[in-house]
Amino acid sequence: MKGVLICGGTGSRLRPLTEITNKSLLPVYDKPLVLYPLQTLLNAGISDIMVISGTEHIDQMASFLGSGARFNCHFAYRVQD
Repeated sequence: MKGVLICGGTGSRLRPLTEITNKSLLPVYDKPLVLYPLQTLLNAGISDIMVISGTEHIDQMASFLGSGARFNCHFAYRVQD
């Protein structure tokens, strides 16, 4: 089974916080927002995960998440047009 992390959108309602970073990388309590749904996918045994983000933030997502090795999974990245 494959999973999808949808990290797209402009984050316009969260400005000015999203002027320079993706809303999925903003901290919620003690960690970036994207790690909560990621942990849910990993807990379900899903280790092949597609990360979708906009062109302006795909590099930030890839830099933060990497290949997936530190999470014991594999990420593929796609740009939301």
